[in-house]
Order: sequence, then structure tokens, then C-alpha cells
Amino acid sequence: MKTTVYILLTFSIIFFSCKKDSEVVPATRGYSYAGLTVGKYVIYDVDSIFYDDFDNSTNQYYFQIKELIQSKYIDAEGEEAYRIERYKKDTAVSPNFELQVVWNSKITPSTYQKVEDNERFVKLIFPVKQGKTWNGNSLNNREVWEYEYLSVHLPEQIGGIALDSVATVTQFDDGDEILIQRQFYQEKFAAKIGLVYKKVIDVKKAFNNQTGFYENSLGVDVTYTLNSYGLN
Repeated sequence: MKTTVYILLTFSIIFFSCKKDSEVVPATRGYSYAGLTVGKYVIYDVDSIFYDDFDNSTNQYYFQIKELIQSKYIDAEGEEAYRIERYKKDTAVSPNFELQVVWNSKITPSTYQKVEDNERFVKLIFPVKQGKTWNGNSLNNREVWEYEYLSVHLPEQIGGIALDSVATVTQFDDGDEILIQRQFYQEKFAAKIGLVYKKVIDVKKAFNNQTGFYENSLGVDVTYTLNSYGLN
């Protein structure tokens, strides 16, 4: 009888230990999608289209953005955070990257947060799991946006670079492809790299009497695509 009880207790300890370990793995793997390593940089090719209904103009710009994780520090909440230096290179203006702004980010046990232009966003939640949703604007004053993991842990090629594990986050999608306004925000994150793709469509449409269709008249259509990454 004692032997049977001992075997059952041993099995229970092993079972729950294994279960506990298996629950930790997804969260740990999820943290790597933030790509927070001091000295790491990512360069993006940026294609942007601006629509202006004031003069009915459409202007397209191409430039590059470089994000460098410059250092790690302790923030006002006593937590580890990372200083992100954001550079821009517009070859029509200068052949060099010029510092534009400083952002910051951090990981908590359940979130990856990033401060962009003094607004804090919850970019990811952990553990990373397809179909999970959260309010990406819960730490700022914007309206509720329900972010969702559209897909996770999938190989993908972005900017001609083969990536082993990518998580796609749809931040907002009004689903309106045809009518008078279109809003679509999506980001993709690669393990150990961070953000590798970003798409922003935020345009209003107006009816064109000549073509008989609603066409983009005011707003932006911007795409960030991974160009390269590495360590300084």
C-alpha cells in the first residue's frame, strides 16, 4: 500500500512539474518577439502615400527608419526599460541617418509596452496565442482598440528575409474596403528581432464623378518593411 501511494505521489509531482514547465515555454518564447537587446538595430524601408482633399493631391514618399535599442535603465516605476533611438534617412535630403526622436519600451510578465511620441501602447500580451485579444490602448487616453493575434509562431519571408517565427497582430480593422472610410492597422513581430512589418491605412474616400467610384481623398497609407537588422 505504501509503495502504491509513493508511486502515485511521484507520478503527480512529475506530471505537475512537466505541466508547469510547458506553461512557461510559450510565455518565454513570446518575450523574444519584443526583440529587446541592447545594441540591436532594425532598419525599415518605408513607403508612404498622403492624400490631401484640399488640392486633390496624392504624394508618395520613400525613406528609411532605423530603430536602435541604445541602452537599458530603471524607469519611474522601478522596472527595467529600454531607450530606443529612432533615426530617419531620406536620401533626397541627406545620405545619412539623422536622429529624429527617442522612444522607450519594456516587458512586464504579461505585456510588451512601447511608448511612441509620449503615448504608451500595449503591443503584445503573453503568452502569445492565436486568437487572443486585448485593448492595445489600455495605457493611454485613446478609444478602445481590440488587438488580436491573427497568427503566431509561423515562418514568413518579409523584405526578402526568411524569418523562422512571426506573430501577426491586427490592431484595428474596420473591414470597410468599399465605402467612405478605411482604417486598417497591423504589425508583425519576429522572434529575437522585434517589429518587422507595419501597415497603416487611414483614409477617407470621396465619390469621383468621372470614374464612378469612391476613391481615397484624405489620409495616409504607410508600409514599414524589414530591410536589415543586427548588433552595433
